[in-house]
Amino acid sequence: MRSDDTAASERGKLALDTRSVVSKTARSVVFVVCVIFSLLLTSVTATAHVKWFVNCNVADDPLPAMDVFTGTFFLFFAVFLLLFYLGCKFERTTLGTEISQLLDRVTATLHRRSDDLLRSVAAVSFALLWADGRLILTPELKASSIWLSAIQLLVPIYMFWRATLAAAGAGIIVLYGYGVAAYGLFHMLDYPVFIGLGAFFALSASPNAKLLAFRFDFLRWTAASTLLWPSMEKFVYPGWVAPIAITHPEITLGFDVTTVVTAAGVVEAGLALALFWTPLVRRLAALVFILLLTAATFDFGKVDGIGHLVIITVFLVVFAQPEGTRQRRRPLLAPLVGGIAIPAVIFLYTGGHALYYGSKSASAAPLMIGAGLLALIFACLNGLSRSGLLRGLVIGNTINERRDAPLVPSISAEADPSAVAPWHYRESVTVGSSAPRSEARHPRAFGSRRHEGEVGA
Repeated sequence: MRSDDTAASERGKLALDTRSVVSKTARSVVFVVCVIFSLLLTSVTATAHVKWFVNCNVADDPLPAMDVFTGTFFLFFAVFLLLFYLGCKFERTTLGTEISQLLDRVTATLHRRSDDLLRSVAAVSFALLWADGRLILTPELKASSIWLSAIQLLVPIYMFWRATLAAAGAGIIVLYGYGVAAYGLFHMLDYPVFIGLGAFFALSASPNAKLLAFRFDFLRWTAASTLLWPSMEKFVYPGWVAPIAITHPEITLGFDVTTVVTAAGVVEAGLALALFWTPLVRRLAALVFILLLTAATFDFGKVDGIGHLVIITVFLVVFAQPEGTRQRRRPLLAPLVGGIAIPAVIFLYTGGHALYYGSKSASAAPLMIGAGLLALIFACLNGLSRSGLLRGLVIGNTINERRDAPLVPSISAEADPSAVAPWHYRESVTVGSSAPRSEARHPRAFGSRRHEGEVGA
């Protein structure tokens, strides 16, 4: 009888496991279908940089923040929050774990060559800027001077040697500063990725393992900001897209321009926010951006492709970055943070615009609301931390927590230090190397827990 009871119990557990797998698979299918539908609706509009094809005056008064919050906005925003939640939920499943492990294996070679890839693309990009002779960093930033061309020429030359990488990074940041002087800080907030790229090269020659690891995160944050800030323009300057909709009517798919622009802004802002999130979510967001930016090139031509060359490469590096130690956050935290963060950025954009262009009285209310919303996020997290709940809510990795999926080790420096080492450190980790012990240990930071930013030891 005991044997029969045991067999029945095992059959019951098998049936429960089967139903669980079917349920998770169904949720995954729904998630993929929703993503595909959203991308079909807004792909080209969300990624084509409007300022490169339309005469836009950033000093024009934007729509008030409250006018952005229409029924259409809340509809697409609710869809984004749902997808964000499902994506985080999917990451915690067994299938999500297996996909993370697969991505680590497939992109291992690409990650090992991340330094070489960024240096090569940056060299080509700045050589094209020098050859044109009329641009600073992007197609809309125009200037002409001998010293400007000299810096653009020196940047690709300095990419050849490790000793001159810091000078190349400094040159990129100087060009960004020239853009600030010529076009204003508010305008240049569209392109913080160049600050990230300059810092990446400047830190590449550092002997400090923490700085070597930090440069990847900083580059990802600036790339996300480069897409998050301009996405606000689609909300507050919907008229800018009208000329593009006239010349490229296929991007509207039969919908009115206002609906398409609102959806495009939500898609771009949502994916940008996802780049700040957990490893699999941000890798998938980077992959989507790569596909969208590449697709936009076919419709908008070489100008769009050359202008987006650097940021596409940055997203390739983000996509190839291995997961390392697994980060676990409760899926419910994603829509909570996203539901506050994006409205906060909208208020900060409109308030910052009013402040920068001279209307201090009009800037007070949106700036205070935006800052208050951001403070609400930090206050909630701080309150949870003090109450002892943050570890269970954000990390979801406490002793008594039931894990949804096993932690599968991914490719990291613990297993193969040379797998994530920049090219100029690889020789120091080979057998028989006489390099100093401190240099040989630098690449371990790329797969370490500190690099992934996990809370707790």
